[in-house]
Amino acid sequence: MPFTDLPDVRLFHIDRRPSAGVPRTGALGIPTVLIHGMWGSVDTWTHQLPRLRTRCRTHAVDLRGHGRTGPAVGGYSTDRHAADVEAFVERLALGPVVLIGHSMGASVAAVLAARRPDLVHAQVSIDPDYAGTDDSRARLRALADELDGPSAGAAASRIVSALAQGPDTPAHLVEQHRLAAMRLPPETRARIFRHNAFHPGSIRFRPEADALLRRRPQPVLALHRDTARMRADEQSFTHPDSKAVAVRGAGHFFHQEIPAYVNSEIDRWLATLPPPASRT
Repeated sequence: MPFTDLPDVRLFHIDRRPSAGVPRTGALGIPTVLIHGMWGSVDTWTHQLPRLRTRCRTHAVDLRGHGRTGPAVGGYSTDRHAADVEAFVERLALGPVVLIGHSMGASVAAVLAARRPDLVHAQVSIDPDYAGTDDSRARLRALADELDGPSAGAAASRIVSALAQGPDTPAHLVEQHRLAAMRLPPETRARIFRHNAFHPGSIRFRPEADALLRRRPQPVLALHRDTARMRADEQSFTHPDSKAVAVRGAGHFFHQEIPAYVNSEIDRWLATLPPPASRT
């Protein structure tokens, strides 16, 4: 499993290549980069990797501070994560790519899509954390303070459990994400949370998110549990092939909880998009 050396971090990633001669429709054959959510890793994509690698070159990255990449000298802002993925795509000459991001990873993908439209052909957002309501800032500041305090572990466990748990979410999935969060050093976990929400350039809240989301020229498929965030996403769409889908009855990690549904939605949508001109 390879690493890519960037200026101030050694980025872990998975590289899967499809079999030769596999028939592909629309944008299904475009190289795809998977970006996990906060405190996660490439392990979150175990239900997507087998499906994707049958039809396209597929990468999944561990963002700085996460998984096998580990802590980095710089910060953990959305801009910094997006710059890492940008450098990664350029280093491997992958673009234009399909970006699939979950939660914080969807914010990273959105920033990169707006910044470098030449590198991103389409974006898929899975329960993105961007465009939250402005009145949630105080609540997240209180959580950030808890993650810096003496009960940091309990706070992190509570945050992950509340996100992961849906009406029918299996207990093992909730526990899996609690354990993943606990593997990170407490100070790294706290900095990632605070930088994601409050670092300059964050798109965690409206109205800051709105201007950036509207700068994405690509088609966007957005799968949302949160109605307000879904409406904000829809209002930001600039491409006629963009689509928002409401997902009910599952927790935040629904790409793992109901993978067949999520994979099918992504495949059906990508099949309707034309590939980049250079790949026709």
